[in-house]
Amino acid sequence: MKRTALLLALASLAAGNAAQAQVGTLSNIASVSLNATQPSVLTVTANTPSASIASIAPNAATPFAPAVNVTTVWNLTGGASVQLVGYFASTNALTDGGGNNIASARVEGRIGAAAFQPFTGNAVGGAGTAGASLVLFTQALGALSGTRTDDIQLQLNYAGQPAPAAGTYTGTLNLRAVVQ
Repeated sequence: MKRTALLLALASLAAGNAAQAQVGTLSNIASVSLNATQPSVLTVTANTPSASIASIAPNAATPFAPAVNVTTVWNLTGGASVQLVGYFASTNALTDGGGNNIASARVEGRIGAAAFQPFTGNAVGGAGTAGASLVLFTQALGALSGTRTDDIQLQLNYAGQPAPAAGTYTGTLNLRAVVQ
């Protein structure tokens, strides 16, 4: 009888230990590799597709209307600044198609209260045309992603000069952002 009681006690203890071993048992580790890519982004959108002057004033600066609204967006992996460069394809910014031109030096631009500057600079980081470019803003990259929206004011400056020959002049201002 003692032997049976002892065997029953040992069997009960073994069953309890087996149940406890089941509760704390861990499986192998299965691993899943995850990948996500966010490509660098640098875009410029001209929200104002055109601006015009009804009549060019001689011996004065005449503004284009409306101001050109532009949004620049970036999400980058590096760089110190973003620059917005405005430029014409050549130093002849506008033409009447009959041989009369308005030089890029006569077209001036600015953002905010800065002084108007002519489009006479050189390309910046591959953006622009020699003698027909202007850096409109330089934004330091405190963060590698950002957005800014600006109004670019443009004018034709014929101060001290007669107006160009009569005609309708057209041209294209190109805008491009560059990371420096």
